[in-house]
Amino acid sequence: MPDFLLVNDDGVHSPMLAPTIHHLRKLGTVRLVVPAEEQSWKSKAMSRFGELIVRAQDGFGIEAYTVTGTPADCVNLGVHRLFSDPPDWVISGINIGDNLGLAFVLNSGTVGAAFESALLGIPAVAFSHHVTREMYFQWSDHGRLAGAAGEKAVANAAAAVGRLMPAVLAHGLPAGAMMLNINFPQDVNANTAVRWTRLQNNRYGSLFEPEGAGYRHRYRGDTWSEAAEHNDREVLESGAISVTPLTLDGLNLPYGEPFSFS
Repeated sequence: MPDFLLVNDDGVHSPMLAPTIHHLRKLGTVRLVVPAEEQSWKSKAMSRFGELIVRAQDGFGIEAYTVTGTPADCVNLGVHRLFSDPPDWVISGINIGDNLGLAFVLNSGTVGAAFESALLGIPAVAFSHHVTREMYFQWSDHGRLAGAAGEKAVANAAAAVGRLMPAVLAHGLPAGAMMLNINFPQDVNANTAVRWTRLQNNRYGSLFEPEGAGYRHRYRGDTWSEAAEHNDREVLESGAISVTPLTLDGLNLPYGEPFSFS
């Protein structure tokens, strides 16, 4: 039975945590280390200065801690400091909102935590769930997914983790992959197709809107997105689950040869 370290970037109050723990415990042992507050858009940032406060967290039925730091901080502490043994797998998420395409994967705290795990030599999977625009901003503004639609989204996403992880555990990561980035469509269910995908090449514009005397982060949509078959966004929008292997060494260059652009 594998040992899982569960982390996220939405923080300890994410409604995704308890049902995800429920499904992962059917597959192995689960330990939890998450930010004390939401840490979205932090990528793989590490805390360089100041003291990180770690507190035991009750209410999940497992050994759990909060950290006053980033998702990547949570992984590093969870692997090296907080438990007697490192985990076999790091599971990051389930993020509220998708993480699709180059521009957003590079900024995602959910994906950044998985990359931290990969750098520590531990296989990792980042899970994210596309939700409606209204639901996403409700979470961002109020810290909750309310109503029947929110409850359904949480339950369906956690159940999808439970269905996919046995195959991931059985086969491991694809050769050369550092991690898997998995995105669920809004209406994910037991019959939803699962597809291998690649990252969409996309860009965004201004991330900030005026507020008071300053500005507040309020992302509103892509400025440019590549239209191509089999990228993660195209597959998700078709209604399937997107499974994207990620690596930081993917260029087909003549390594070792003299430098030249010719």
